[in-house]
Amino acid sequence: MNPYISDILSQPAALRNTVNNFSLHPLESVLQSLNTGEFDRIVITGMGASYNAAYPAYLELTRLSIPVMLVNAAELLHYMDGLIGTHTLLWVNSQSGRSAELLHLLERIESTPPASILAYVNDETSPLATAADVYLPIHAGPETMVSTKTYINTLAMNLLATQQLIGRDIESLKRAMLTAADKIEAYLSDWQAHVQKLDSILGNFETLILLGRGPSMSTVWNGSLINKEAAKFPLEGMNAADFRHGPLELAMPGFTALIFAGSTSTLELNRRLALEIVKNGGRAIWIDTKTDPALSTIPIPEVAEAVCPLVEILPMQMLTLVMAARKNVKAGQFRIIEKVTARE
Repeated sequence: MNPYISDILSQPAALRNTVNNFSLHPLESVLQSLNTGEFDRIVITGMGASYNAAYPAYLELTRLSIPVMLVNAAELLHYMDGLIGTHTLLWVNSQSGRSAELLHLLERIESTPPASILAYVNDETSPLATAADVYLPIHAGPETMVSTKTYINTLAMNLLATQQLIGRDIESLKRAMLTAADKIEAYLSDWQAHVQKLDSILGNFETLILLGRGPSMSTVWNGSLINKEAAKFPLEGMNAADFRHGPLELAMPGFTALIFAGSTSTLELNRRLALEIVKNGGRAIWIDTKTDPALSTIPIPEVAEAVCPLVEILPMQMLTLVMAARKNVKAGQFRIIEKVTARE
């Protein structure tokens, strides 16, 4: 089997592994420093899928009384290093722990370190794990190609850590994640049928775009990323609200939008946009746990809203297989890049 597809199919086991291995103890020192006012801000950083996976946790962390920022690691290194002070909690996501930008950032702050470095890594022997004051392994296991299980495990681990830091019930979140793992496994047991159905629903198009809001932005960005990587398909993903500010002009025959229903707080706004796209001659395909009678729908497993991004990524992975087949390329195979980006 294609190793990329094998990685996709191994996601339920990987997710269970990270949930079952999550421990409260490593974060106790971070929580104590947070409660005693040692931190004046939290700066979250990463690159690619590791950055995307942080977004749902970032939204939750903004509930804290101190500022929280999510910053691309390259921008943080070259333009925004002033955000890192002696009272900063630097929260770093990196599957490899060896990405060029992060290694250079660690060198930059070595002489004036932040209050604490909290890292989420898959490679426990990596330079990032060694440099961190606290590191949490994501327990994804080996991954050969495009980020699949490392993405959902980073997303899950970030959410679990956030739950502890904002003082919410972790056990209920763990149960929701384990339920999600079961439903992901059931979905993937029939992955070929999902690919065929998605191919049929998509039909022909000239332009395809991903739209969402809130926690679904992690899926929008990562869905766009993996389609570029795995299928060599230049898919754009953007915020549904931003789409109204100009790009709505794209709504015409030949245009298709894949729209994530997302959180209940903004679901109706997203649906209204979908219907308006259709009204203006475009196509809108709705991604939700329930079929919409007015819109073509791609169903995803029904899970607790807090863990919905874990299942939203599934049709985006299926889309990579659809588009790779349409373009006659081997899904997930790198032509130019390598698994670890070691050069800026």
